[in-house]
Amino acid sequence: MGSRIRFTSANQVFQTYPDLQEELEPPAGDISPQDFTLEILKGEDPYAAILFFAHVLPKREAVWWGLRCVTGLDQNKTAEDLSMLELVTAWVQDEDEEARLSVQAAVDEFKGDGPSLWIGRAASLSGGSISPNPEFRVDTLPHLTAVCANGAVQLAVGALGPGVREEAIADCITAGISFAEGGSMPVVLAKQQAAV
Repeated sequence: MGSRIRFTSANQVFQTYPDLQEELEPPAGDISPQDFTLEILKGEDPYAAILFFAHVLPKREAVWWGLRCVTGLDQNKTAEDLSMLELVTAWVQDEDEEARLSVQAAVDEFKGDGPSLWIGRAASLSGGSISPNPEFRVDTLPHLTAVCANGAVQLAVGALGPGVREEAIADCITAGISFAEGGSMPVVLAKQQAAV
């Protein structure tokens, strides 16, 4: 499998998503999205690497990356969370409008506000119309999938203990980059979970 990354430079990501500049400073020179993500990861705010990387991948792949991070890192999943994760998995596998609408219906009925809801939002906002009126189409904004995938991973990481968060961020990013470059995307486990 070839690269899943849709940009050849980090600056292209900022050109495509200009609002991202409100959160991150674009690189001064020509650098790949992968290298810029790793540079951010090693900087003062490693959480910003999650934000940037969520914008690097196409929508379906960004959802899959976020889903695999949330699946492994969220230690407090309810039956509702598990159901949402199953629906999102089905959408990633099928990527059709019917599966997206199933995720949207579950998002609308979801009672919690954790990582599973946010990854559901990422999938539901990946396309189609957000209008409840089928006669009046309102297209989703192109950045919403990345914003929601970022939120899902941030919430999953944030619920971990302070000593585990940085490693979890690094693991999500390194697994994500490997996936983006054509590899598989494993479930990312927090180190304390992996030892159990």
